[in-house]
Amino acid sequence: MWSVYITIVFVFVWIGLASIGPLHKTDPYPFPFLLFLGNLVQLVLVFVILVGQGVLGRSSDQRSERTFTDAETILSEVRTLHSHLAEQDKILNKGVDLVKSEAHPRVKERETLTPTTVKAQYVGLNGRIAAAITKTVSTMWAFYFAVLFQFGWIGLALAGIITFDPYPFAFLLFISSLLQLVFMFVIMVGQDVLGRAGTQRAEQTYLDAEAVVHECRRLQRHLTEQDKAIVAICNYIESEAPQDHPIRRTLPTVTF
Repeated sequence: MWSVYITIVFVFVWIGLASIGPLHKTDPYPFPFLLFLGNLVQLVLVFVILVGQGVLGRSSDQRSERTFTDAETILSEVRTLHSHLAEQDKILNKGVDLVKSEAHPRVKERETLTPTTVKAQYVGLNGRIAAAITKTVSTMWAFYFAVLFQFGWIGLALAGIITFDPYPFAFLLFISSLLQLVFMFVIMVGQDVLGRAGTQRAEQTYLDAEAVVHECRRLQRHLTEQDKAIVAICNYIESEAPQDHPIRRTLPTVTF
């Protein structure tokens, strides 16, 4: 916000000085040099924003893939533990499961899912066109080209090589304004895509976390029932086995 405040103050101070102050002779109304400077900065900043969007999109895709993989690893470990506990039930309870419960529907659903990516939000012909434009202009090379183009044009015009567009470079300002208008819509498309991807990623993370918590609670209930069975077995052995039986030396001291 400090950049916004500084820009507003700079513009209004310049307008004041150019209207009734020492800049009146240099840049009177309609303030051609201020407009030229504003267009120059705006076109450069448009590419800075586009590059920033590209970086955010790539980093969010990487984060989405890591989060998706981490959730899959956790659920895989939980499934392994469930299988192990089911095998233990065969020993403790004559093959009958101690706990009847169903896996969270999300566990099955994840088999057909992939991580949420920004690229996947570009759907249809318009989406492919938007993706191609965004990929092209959201690079540092596009930024370098824009800067070199503007300053190169200005240098050639001042040197007299470009004779049809002298200061205040009306044709350059026209091209810059046209490009800014187009790229502003590209930026808004990119923001919409990032927003949709972020929303889907949040929903996916929430559902994955819900499934993990559900599966952990299933494990907890199963372990609790196995603990009760183990305690009952140990108590039975302790009461029925002879005092000198070797099993007494291996019995744990348990309370429940």
